Amino acid sequence: MLGFSPPSLEKLVREFSLLPGIGKKTARRLAFHLISGDREKMGDFANAILEAKEKLVHCKICYGITETEICPLCASRNRDRTILCVVEKAADILPFESSGAFKGLYFVLGGVLSPLDGIRPENLHIPQLIERVHSDEVQELILALGSSPEAESTALYIDRKLADTSARRTKLARGIPVGSDLEFIDEITMLRAFEERVRV
Repeated sequence: MLGFSPPSLEKLVREFSLLPGIGKKTARRLAFHLISGDREKMGDFANAILEAKEKLVHCKICYGITETEICPLCASRNRDRTILCVVEKAADILPFESSGAFKGLYFVLGGVLSPLDGIRPENLHIPQLIERVHSDEVQELILALGSSPEAESTALYIDRKLADTSARRTKLARGIPVGSDLEFIDEITMLRAFEERVRV
């Protein structure tokens, strides 16, 4: 802690620095920006966080983020229920929806397999995915898990688990840099990768 920095400010900086992609300098800049504004705006910011925490839940079907038991996408009659796009986290749905390239449904795994970190199939929503493909009308499963080694291993594991089904398994094609996070991919790159998807 800096000797002249109040403990409450350092606590705020520490909380910001725990967010993904936020370093110590950025955390300090955000903290100073917040406390420099008027008290009402800071209160609105705090209330928005509390409201999101209170209202947001996981959809019971796809495990995406929603304010209702079943998210609007899963509840929609206009989505193609024969195509299921599997993503690592709920934030990965946004670039697909922004691009307008996908009209099917989604399924959020909640991460990727990483035995070294203790993340096994039962720690994710993989069992629920397998059950859904077996019991639903899914004809194509798009494994949109990024290009990290863990994501590749997860896609291969799911492909092997569904070998006895008629559902076609595909993955996103070129255009997505190795090791990149889907939520930061631009719409054109996402559209190209989506349209040129290949078999797993």
